[in-house]
Amino acid sequence: MKILIIDRLSKAPGLVRKLQSDQQVVSNEDDLEHIEMVLFISLDVSNEVALIASLSNRMDCVRLAHAELMDHAEVWQVIKDVIDDLFHSTKELISRLPFIHGRLLIRESRRKMFKAVFESTVEGIIIIDVKGVVQLFNSAAESIFQYSSAEIFGKNVSVLMPGMYAKNHDQYINNYVSTGKRKIIGIGREVTGLRKSGAVFPMELAVSEFESDGRRLFVGTVRDVSERRKLEHEVLRISEQERRRVGQDLHDGLGQMLTGISLIGVNLAKRLEEKKSEFAEDMYEIADLVREADRMTRNIARGLVQVELEGDGMSAALRTLCANAEKYFSVSCTYQEYGKIVISDSIAASNLYRIAQEAVSNAAKHGRAENIVVTLQSTSGSLILTIEDDGIGFPEVLKADRGMGVDIMGYRARVITALLEIEAEEGRGTIVRCTLSSPQYLN
Repeated sequence: MKILIIDRLSKAPGLVRKLQSDQQVVSNEDDLEHIEMVLFISLDVSNEVALIASLSNRMDCVRLAHAELMDHAEVWQVIKDVIDDLFHSTKELISRLPFIHGRLLIRESRRKMFKAVFESTVEGIIIIDVKGVVQLFNSAAESIFQYSSAEIFGKNVSVLMPGMYAKNHDQYINNYVSTGKRKIIGIGREVTGLRKSGAVFPMELAVSEFESDGRRLFVGTVRDVSERRKLEHEVLRISEQERRRVGQDLHDGLGQMLTGISLIGVNLAKRLEEKKSEFAEDMYEIADLVREADRMTRNIARGLVQVELEGDGMSAALRTLCANAEKYFSVSCTYQEYGKIVISDSIAASNLYRIAQEAVSNAAKHGRAENIVVTLQSTSGSLILTIEDDGIGFPEVLKADRGMGVDIMGYRARVITALLEIEAEEGRGTIVRCTLSSPQYLN
């Protein structure tokens, strides 16, 4: 067992000789990595501050102090937080060494077990303190975020988040520590991460907390779901293409055929009527039914073949959405646009449109709004869709038993790697904001 003895006044030379005969006593304080025990017998506080600070992070080392040091207030105030136990005499310490050595072996075994699990898991693991400072960062996290453990150690975990999340992170931790109100701890959710390269990506995050040596720590388990989102996006793209194909076939194929049959039926009914046939009325009814079937087919086709949203089609679609909201919900719904609105990806455009559609519907049906404003704004590298109303608020967004509308909006935003924010307060209306920043979806 390697022991470092801090004895500036040579108060226990007998102890030093005894330990040197049975143990490996070292004197190099600059290399603490392999030291298993530190004995504080006497010390100069002004010179040992750096050493004590280093020991505060050593959880695999036993720190013992001579009980007499408790009588020296200035010394004890500095070292008390790093001391594991006290000893009163040389004899007592010598008798305890075998037990301490055994405990160290157990601690080392557990440390190795923890390290094996910590480094071998395929999920990123990040441990932070109550100030958000990174304490541990495993190999999987290095791969996900592209930072080495040395680069990220001691930094605030907010460097792993896009700006819109980072600015609120420390405040969230402070609120949780002071109030105990959870938003993600013990729950888990999908959030957005930030790689060292500056690229944002979707990830699943689960957070738990624990105490170690009296310190309150938080463990974040991270899973990169970028590939899953790409697959979902491709499935949606193929689904959209197939839906359009079916809608086009209904419109151009079955619809045209029903139109032809309807015209033939009307002509045949007229001829039967001219001949005073008793079947003329029946033929007119058949022609009407075919015409109604044609109308229904074309309505279905229009539902399947969505308005073209790529390019600048989104603006026209949102204007139509607002006009329909005024018509069907009897509310004031206006559309505002700032900047050049161009979306190059049909799936991104479709999901943004559906988010706007759901938000407008929620404002009119559940929020009992009288005025709704839909805004589409193009900024440098981003497209921001905002739906704001003056209703009673959208309290269901804050409840665990809310409807599926909010979750569907969140899912649509995640599929296109967009940030969805909902600000809702009862009696003060609701603001739904979706920010699309992914360059592959914008021109």
